[in-house]
Amino acid sequence: MTGTWHHTPVREKLPQASFIRCNLLSFSEIEKLIQRVKPDFVCHLAAMSVPRLSWKMEKETFEVNTAGTVYLLEALRRGSSKTKFLFASTMQVYGRTFREGRPVRENDLLWPENPYAASKASAEAACLDYSSRFGIPVVVARAFNHIGRGQTLQFVLSDWCHQVALAEKGKRRRVLQVGNLDAYRDFLHVHDVVTAYEILLRRGEPGGVYNICYGKVRLLKDYVDFLQHKSKVPLKVEVQTRRLRRNDPPVMKGAASRLRALGWRPTLSPLKALEELLDEWRQKVRAE
Repeated sequence: MTGTWHHTPVREKLPQASFIRCNLLSFSEIEKLIQRVKPDFVCHLAAMSVPRLSWKMEKETFEVNTAGTVYLLEALRRGSSKTKFLFASTMQVYGRTFREGRPVRENDLLWPENPYAASKASAEAACLDYSSRFGIPVVVARAFNHIGRGQTLQFVLSDWCHQVALAEKGKRRRVLQVGNLDAYRDFLHVHDVVTAYEILLRRGEPGGVYNICYGKVRLLKDYVDFLQHKSKVPLKVEVQTRRLRRNDPPVMKGAASRLRALGWRPTLSPLKALEELLDEWRQKVRAE
């Protein structure tokens, strides 16, 4: 297995895996990498993936997420057109369609509401175009929110876990600062998402689009309650105006019947993933 990195080297040792530095915006680097590795499968995860940051970095978001995907597709067309290609998209592409208040399905309208989502929808269109015109076996995976070790502080649940870990060590006030907790979200354990990717790479229909979601929603407040319960010190919850994102749909729920038809089922609780993430932040804070 070969992976790539750009800004941050992969330091974790993984059996039978090597990692190569590659700039997604350099077509020559991508083409050389494809020629060197000659992959049977490509799982395209690289992206600028934080929606709120995309408003401040719109140009860069489209360059990386859309143009970078086209560069990769073109390199495959020239050098390895039979390589199975999984594009990791996002449930954010549905955008305003979530406001209809029902579980979204793969054939529902794409109605992005932020530059990140629009860049991913554009990249999806490029993927399906290359599949149709050049026969590249592309599969589009629209993953919903997922939780797991290694998430950066740019993601809300990781930020909350970090706050808890700092409070437990006496490095900040015993206050958990949050935004809107009245939103319902469909979260997954990251291991279930990885399993879905593997199934789609092997059994997904070329040109197919698949939701990856639990199919159940939970209030964000429930995740705060869980962290308060797991915390080793009492925590007060403080809602901060700067953290509120009231324009987001109140409910974001999906249906994954296409993926389930391939044999996939979520097996791990998202709360278990949250607890694992909290334990990781405790270890990091102790090591500081």
